[in-house]
Formats: sequence, structure tokens, C-alpha cells
Amino acid sequence: MAQNKIFFILTGEPGVGKTTLAKKISSALSSKGVNVIGLYTEEVRNNRVREGFDVLTLEGARGRLARDQTLLDGPVKYKVGKYGVLVEEFEDVALPSLIKPAENGTCILIDEIGKMEFFSDRFKTKIKEIFSPNSNDVVLATIPIRKSDNLIESIRNNSRSKVWVVTRDNRNTIHDDIIMEMQKALKF
Repeated sequence: MAQNKIFFILTGEPGVGKTTLAKKISSALSSKGVNVIGLYTEEVRNNRVREGFDVLTLEGARGRLARDQTLLDGPVKYKVGKYGVLVEEFEDVALPSLIKPAENGTCILIDEIGKMEFFSDRFKTKIKEIFSPNSNDVVLATIPIRKSDNLIESIRNNSRSKVWVVTRDNRNTIHDDIIMEMQKALKF
């Protein structure tokens, strides 16, 4: 069972393609019969101008994670740059998607474990649970490349984590190596 306790971590500069790669890997796993649960984030654009970010689950639920503060009805408690983070809306969509079914061979996709998401104490607690020493979860997650929160650094430096740095040069080819490693962990 010890070999199942592997965390597959993608990191890289903002905009390099971590989410696209995570979605590609998730889709490939699903097509091979692997049960994949979880979430990813997506930019929201209007006329090519970024307005914010949404959280989407693999089951199809969608909610707002952050919006340009000028587009919000009122002030928000948490901000990252010009974006107001909508913690409750994020939690309502994200947290139910991380409840793992009782079956083995499930992969949990978490894109992204980052600053905006960590304004949610409930999400941070769920991340601690998923990445705990007694966890049997196989996880595919994205994290920022820059050092940040202590929990994110503990994930990056965990002996069970396999970390890939996504670059513009490897983003279209690295998925095969990652899927091969995941195949060993998930036994498919």
C-alpha cells in the first residue's frame, strides 16, 4: 500500500500551462478507467480582459473564486492584487468535490493550491487532511513555483511528492512521463 501514497505535484511560472496539463492528465486517466475527482481553476475573460477566476469541479459544478474588485457589489475581506477573493462561493463548489469515494484507485485533482484558495480555512484543513502522513490518496496538484505558505512548502518538500516543473519547453511533452509514473501508483 505504501506505493499508493504518492503526490504528483506540478509547479511552474504563472500562465505556463499547469492547469492545461493537469486537465490533460486527468482526462487521460479517466479514459483509462481511473476514477478522478476534484477541481481546477480557470481564468474568466471578457473581451480578452481577465475579470477573475472560477473554480470548476470535474463533476461540472462552477463557482466564482475571485473577481476584479471593480466588478463586485461591495468590499470583500480578502484580496490578491486587484482581485477580491470570494471565499464562501469557492468553498461551496470546491469542498464537496474533494470528498473521496471509498474505492481504491481514485486520483484527486487539486488545481490550484495557492494564495487565493488558502484564504479558506476549511480548504486549508482539507488540504492538510489529504496530504497527511496517514493518507492513502494519489493526488495530482498544482502549486506556485515561488516559496509561499508553509503548508505548500511541506507539500513541495514531502518525501512522497514527485515534483515536476512545467515550462514552455516541456509542457506539451511532460504528460507522458507523469502518466507513466501515475500508472505505477494507481496500478492501471
